[in-house]
Amino acid sequence: MTAVLPGGNNTFVPSHEASGKLVIDYSRNVKKFDVNKYTQIVKAPKSIGYYLKCTIDEGGRILDDTALDALWNDGDNAPGGRDGTSEHEYKAFQTARRQWAFTIGDKAVDQATWDVVAQNAQRKAQQAMTARTMLALNAMLTTGNHISSHVVDISAVSGNTGTWAASTSNRQDIKRSLNTARELILDDTLAAVDIDDLYLVINSTLARQLAECQEIVEYIKGSPDALAQVRGDLRTSNQNSFYGLPSQLYGLNLIVEKTRRVTSRKRATSTKSQVLPTATPFICARPGSLEGTYGAPSFSSLTCFMYEEMTAETKKDKDNRRTSGRVVEDYVYILTAPETAVMFQNAV
Repeated sequence: MTAVLPGGNNTFVPSHEASGKLVIDYSRNVKKFDVNKYTQIVKAPKSIGYYLKCTIDEGGRILDDTALDALWNDGDNAPGGRDGTSEHEYKAFQTARRQWAFTIGDKAVDQATWDVVAQNAQRKAQQAMTARTMLALNAMLTTGNHISSHVVDISAVSGNTGTWAASTSNRQDIKRSLNTARELILDDTLAAVDIDDLYLVINSTLARQLAECQEIVEYIKGSPDALAQVRGDLRTSNQNSFYGLPSQLYGLNLIVEKTRRVTSRKRATSTKSQVLPTATPFICARPGSLEGTYGAPSFSSLTCFMYEEMTAETKKDKDNRRTSGRVVEDYVYILTAPETAVMFQNAV
């Protein structure tokens, strides 16, 4: 190092303390991932098992307009019921274990001016939740998991002439599509699903496009909450106000799936993308709370059979003078109730 005269910037050793140990970090609270809003977790006591799928048709089977088959006149033998039972089948599930790990040398831990172990553990928890979101969406967006009629091409809906992003108040492509989907769900569940339990899930790009299209602009203008929406007064109760959208759209609960993933390796040019494609929004049912009851009936479209959830572990390796940490999860997402879900295609 070249010798210099004393000056205002060379008579001390720069340190982290000069900024008050300020740490700039963009970390996402794992409890705020949107996947928790539209899926249900069922604790699985074993990593391999079965869930029971019961057919629903028997509950609505009335063959005659006057219910003649059920008529029982006084003095007659009661009608037989041997053919009156519903059908069922057992379907298998198998969870898969994944770990998200890191290793830091003891010198780095000891000399760090912030809690570097905790910071990396939190990052791995975020990574685990990002993967969980991706796997949930993989189950939802696999067309083979759906009833064929529940995979709806936007352009094929009767009366639609364009995409959601370009819809107008005259065409109402969005409203037509959602009404079509609702009717499919009501038909195939015999109206057993409460409309209040249905969620429309879109990504943030589509959210921005919908907020700018004429159909939704006119829809919001006619809402009694329009002024509060513009002012931002609904911000505390409506997560979608960030995009200029209401919490419900045409009676459906609206969720904007914001999760991003990084698809580039370290030190390469950073490449980021949304985990939910813009063109494939979907409707699903999520009744009740986030956690379901093992062995209990459920109308939740997407079920996560969870054997092990978010186990955070750290270990100090004295021999090699390093600290290892990991987050472990063991689960599988299955579209257990496809009758309650509709996948859209070509929304943009």
